[in-house]
Amino acid sequence: EEQLGVSLFERRHKGVHATEAGAYLREQVTMGLTLVEQALREVRQMSSASQVTLSSSTATATWWLLPRIARFKQAHPEVELRCITSDLDLDIERERIDLAIAQGAGEFPRHRRWRFVDEEVFPVCSPRYLERHAERHGAMTGTASLTRATLLHLEERYRPRLDWTGWLSRFGVKPARGARQFSFNDYGVVLQAALEGQGVALGWRHIVAPLVAEGRLVRPVAESVTTDSPIYLIAARSGHLRSAAVKLRDWLLAEARAKA
Repeated sequence: EEQLGVSLFERRHKGVHATEAGAYLREQVTMGLTLVEQALREVRQMSSASQVTLSSSTATATWWLLPRIARFKQAHPEVELRCITSDLDLDIERERIDLAIAQGAGEFPRHRRWRFVDEEVFPVCSPRYLERHAERHGAMTGTASLTRATLLHLEERYRPRLDWTGWLSRFGVKPARGARQFSFNDYGVVLQAALEGQGVALGWRHIVAPLVAEGRLVRPVAESVTTDSPIYLIAARSGHLRSAAVKLRDWLLAEARAKA
């Protein structure tokens, strides 16, 4: 108070209360200490800069990331990758996630984003299922012929996702009433059912392309749908993107471009 030349407290019989100047000073000092705490936390993270946390769906982690992760470790042996799988939209800032693979359209006001891949979706099934279907119903010659197939459905609980009804409607086709179908609430299980010859699944290109290239899955029809909701790599808009996260981001984007 002597240095500032202003009273910061009112000393009353029942205690001490801040004056207007004191309350203002307390507010500003609190804001300053919060910034200092954030800076210290980020500097502390820099000291453990070898670890980077990535969040993705279970299917993306299993079918896209894991087959490639050895290449990342070979290119950046100094980086320790921590992968969190979730089919929920996590609060990446609160959960201290450096990067996340997420789908969306429009603006991302709380995030920085980089276009990862387009959402391209087409039917896939095993070669064995395609042969059995041809024996019973004839060859699949277009989207309408899918109405005679056993369709494998994903019951998406957390976010809107293109389903069989939406996909077929792009070509003016409606699912047949009474058609055989199986439903699952996990896309990994949907793919496994397709691999085992249980029916036809919708395949997201970035996930199923390697399985198609290996011949484990085939495309029974040529039609494909690309939506207006690309898949992005995102990071919190606030905060510092550490060097390990930058290395992972650049590697992920390069892999996506190389394998598109």
